[in-house]
Amino acid sequence: MENKHAIIIIKNKNGEYLQYYDSRWDCYLFPNCKIDDNLNIKNVEEAISGLNVNVIDISMKMDKVHTKFSQSAKVNKEYHHYFYLVKVDDEKNIMINKEFMINGINYKWFSYKKLLDDKKIREVNSDIIEFVKEIENM
Repeated sequence: MENKHAIIIIKNKNGEYLQYYDSRWDCYLFPNCKIDDNLNIKNVEEAISGLNVNVIDISMKMDKVHTKFSQSAKVNKEYHHYFYLVKVDDEKNIMINKEFMINGINYKWFSYKKLLDDKKIREVNSDIIEFVKEIENM
């Protein structure tokens, strides 16, 4: 059974990607949420609503089915990831800070290079990082 998730790509004007710290994975990850189908924009909107940002546009860019080791279940699982690019107006918001906390969740901006340079992120999320690179090259 595949697990359907939206991977939410929020990129700032400096070309950095927003990540949140997930204690279960002990790693920074792209914001994400479970979804039922590929055009489930409402779930994506709800997932980022706590950031209190002005969303300019949300678009689904691609989807990928792949198998990956689940840290929480300790088994390989099949995932169907839908990649959403979210454009936000981050000029007048807490998101202009390199690192910040909202509702007890730590957030941090990473350049693509820093994502690749971080050993833990590469170990846990290298597949997602590569998929994001594909989107950038589209």
